[in-house]
Amino acid sequence: MSDLAAPRSLPRTGRWVLGAFVAIGVVTFFAGLGLEADRTYRVFLYNWLLWAALAQGALCFACAMRLTNATWQGPILRITESIGSFFPLTFLLYFVIWIGRHHLFEWSHHPIEGKEWWYEEGFVFWRDFGVLGWMTLVSGLYVYISIRPTLARARERASDWRAGLYARWTAGWRGEEAERDLALRRGRKIAAVLVLSYALGYSVLAVDLIMSLVPHWVSTMFPGYYAWGGFLSGVALVTLVAITMRDGPDLRGEITESRRHDLGKLVFAFSIFWMYLFWSQYLVIWYGNIPEETSFVAARLGSQFLHHTWYMEGFWARLAEPYAMLTMFTWILLWVLPFWVLLGARPKKSPAILGTICAGSMFGFWLERYILVTPSLITPDDVLAGAEVTPFGWIELGVALGFVGLFFLSFLVFARVFPGAIPTQEG
Repeated sequence: MSDLAAPRSLPRTGRWVLGAFVAIGVVTFFAGLGLEADRTYRVFLYNWLLWAALAQGALCFACAMRLTNATWQGPILRITESIGSFFPLTFLLYFVIWIGRHHLFEWSHHPIEGKEWWYEEGFVFWRDFGVLGWMTLVSGLYVYISIRPTLARARERASDWRAGLYARWTAGWRGEEAERDLALRRGRKIAAVLVLSYALGYSVLAVDLIMSLVPHWVSTMFPGYYAWGGFLSGVALVTLVAITMRDGPDLRGEITESRRHDLGKLVFAFSIFWMYLFWSQYLVIWYGNIPEETSFVAARLGSQFLHHTWYMEGFWARLAEPYAMLTMFTWILLWVLPFWVLLGARPKKSPAILGTICAGSMFGFWLERYILVTPSLITPDDVLAGAEVTPFGWIELGVALGFVGLFFLSFLVFARVFPGAIPTQEG
């Protein structure tokens, strides 16, 4: 692996491609606002829900490795931190959702009976602002503590604006050995705070930004389900990036068969827990049979998952109900394939197999966020009445490209500016 203490410039090809994605996203968003504002804000919301939770989930993965004293991590720790560097943009992009709240949330138009105090606009804003502000503060502190020990040699080599940046980050330098020891001790403490903050904070965001789309729906399992989805998607993307970069000059020989096996076991095990949360939530709703709860399931899985007995007559007709087939496909990508394909040791070690499963999981989580949001705002009855809805329209794909470009541009900039992060290949 190359010397990570040498800061590098951004690769030209990657910079232009990702910049073009961002430009497409911005143009699509503003064009969509002029033509279909409700649809545009809806698409922005579920993309934000994906990448915000994923970035924080990746940082929580880094924290988990620190808290468990993982000895196998190697450069994977820096990949997780580079992916998690999107967190400041998560905070800023939230204001777009708040600006478009009247296009999304029923509580922004009139009080919700029995929940007036919780969904009071000022309370919602300051609650979510506080959550995201705190997560940004804690995440920034964690990254600072983790990166600081790697900047000693880099500041001697850096020029232009980086020299000043590294000098500020290393103010009061105690010596490399002392800094690493201090970072180890402080890093574990702030990692514990970050993990707990994520679990609590993103549970609040799940209630405010997803559950409130159907304000009378209640599920105590859902906040944990959403937060865990962010963690699992973070692990899947870290694995995919590690496999993709494994033959580059900076990681050659580092993403070993043993490390791929460890990452594969995590994807396998965490997808099982994701399915456990999904099933636990569904089972309680099914046997409780309360209309306020079953309506959420029926809108996504269709009527066949609410029957008291299973029967095949009319199965395909019920599967053809709005959103049902897409939900089943998402479920296959997020659990069926990861479980059955990664059941053995060999597939976990295979870059082609493990990488394909992780790529499928990433696509699955994008569809899952679509499924969590869209049926709440465009119900199956609306679809049957002729409302057009698709995850692959020009607004959906354009905004998604914008988020992809911004997310990976953040990854690229962080990886190149801070030498402790994993540099990417020259374009």
